[in-house]
Amino acid sequence: MIQRLLLLMAVFLMSTSAAWAQDKVYKFAVDTYYPPFSYTDEATGELGGFDVDIAKAVCAKMGLTCEVVAVPFDEIIPEVENSQIDVGCAGIAYTEERAQRVLYTNKYFRSSSLFLELPGTFDGITPETIKGKKVAVQASTNQEEYLRRTYGDLIEVVPVKGFDEIIAGVNNKTFDLGFIDGLPGYHYLKSDEGLNLDIVGDPVHLDDGSCMVLRKGQEALRDRINKAIEELRLSGEYDAINIKYFEFNVY
Repeated sequence: MIQRLLLLMAVFLMSTSAAWAQDKVYKFAVDTYYPPFSYTDEATGELGGFDVDIAKAVCAKMGLTCEVVAVPFDEIIPEVENSQIDVGCAGIAYTEERAQRVLYTNKYFRSSSLFLELPGTFDGITPETIKGKKVAVQASTNQEEYLRRTYGDLIEVVPVKGFDEIIAGVNNKTFDLGFIDGLPGYHYLKSDEGLNLDIVGDPVHLDDGSCMVLRKGQEALRDRINKAIEELRLSGEYDAINIKYFEFNVY
């Protein structure tokens, strides 16, 4: 009798676990403000952008119920580690340090990085031209790591929360330069507001592509996401999202 009860309990628990997995709402986190990758539509109050569309498309391919939420970039990996979110979908480049903490998917886009200035301020980017200058960069990014590694003893690296703080700070001369991801930089410079700033120096290639991240131990979900990204590319759905935000292929 006891054995039969234990068996029934085990079956019940297995069934309940399967139901929870089926009913689970997976949280995908994008950055709070990183146009054209993530932003809040003023008319609807809803999240929009390339990362948002990709996250939704990946979820649809996997047949999962998902919620896309906005999280400050430097809080995404800690929230993935603490199971507050399931997937960070914010163009996170691979580093050895991050790979010790989270799982990486395959890349889903690639980009370069740019220095932004008030037009005519700098004659190129060299150790001599930027020595002693304040350079704003988004905190906890590959861009911050590059600045510290390459110019850390020459410049004042100023980490800030978001892309908008970099733009505003260069515009109002709080910072001498901004160092940003080239794709949002390209989007901004095409806008009316972007006429106030200019690119200085050559693009800087920091990595082989930007990825999503998951909690350690989630290899099965990681593999499903990789498969979904590939299926989106083969079906043409990736290209349809790409062309909404960029005039060139970002993969």
